[in-house]
Amino acid sequence: MSRFIPWPRRNTATEPPPPPPARAYTFTDRLTSSNPTLRFIAQIQLTWRAESIGATGNQRDAARLIRDIVDKEASSCDVLRRDAAEQDINAALRDLLPLTGHGVEVLDSHVRLTADESTQKAALLAERMCQGYALEEARRRQDQEREEARLRLQREREEAQRCEEHARDEDRLRREYELDALARRQARARADFLRSEILSDPASARLYTLMEQHTEHWPRLGGPPVGTSLPDLVREVQQWQPQAQWVVVAQLLNDFVVGLTEEGRKEFLTILAKAVKVHGDERTAQALTQAAGEHK
Repeated sequence: MSRFIPWPRRNTATEPPPPPPARAYTFTDRLTSSNPTLRFIAQIQLTWRAESIGATGNQRDAARLIRDIVDKEASSCDVLRRDAAEQDINAALRDLLPLTGHGVEVLDSHVRLTADESTQKAALLAERMCQGYALEEARRRQDQEREEARLRLQREREEAQRCEEHARDEDRLRREYELDALARRQARARADFLRSEILSDPASARLYTLMEQHTEHWPRLGGPPVGTSLPDLVREVQQWQPQAQWVVVAQLLNDFVVGLTEEGRKEFLTILAKAVKVHGDERTAQALTQAAGEHK
């Protein structure tokens, strides 16, 4: 009896299930532009399919995936540059496709943008208004810059004028100081000349009187005014010379009194009053006694 030997069964590879069928979907939307008050009219076409067999996703879920991208891209686009906006949005979609989410997969998508006449007019008006504002702002800025330049120039002129006035004041004060110094030197020279030449003795004074009427240069020498009694002036000058005896004594007494205490000065005046009284000058002695009483 023959024995049946079964052949070993060969393993066959399992083929993957076919993908879900692709579907097309088209919808319209109004997309906000860079101007929030102006909107594009968008026609969006997309090709989608379920993420897997039995998935619950639908075409509206696919539209949600695309709409988020389209809204974001359109918000930076200008209504007056509709073709450029359309190109930018479609380029952004190409870079991101395919998209998966919400149980669906978007394979392809394309956006077409339009704008109605009222939107285009509003966009043109808004652009003109912006241009007008820009021109007005530019004019305002120019006026402000001119005003600032005028004020700066005025301040510079005023500062220059103050500096000039300050320099003139300094020159005037310097000239006045020089004139004062010259006047002091002339007064000192005149006094020295009077003391050493004209008023040194009565003979010189008399000679000066005789020559004064016949010499035109004498006034420049700094003589005394016309009509001055030269003998009296000589006596007074000689009396007040630093080397005069009474001037030296008066200076010594002054130095002595300055060095005394208050009580010592009072006592000194009392002694001096008594000495003056002894020499017969009652009036001066009384004045000294009164001064000693007041000197506290």
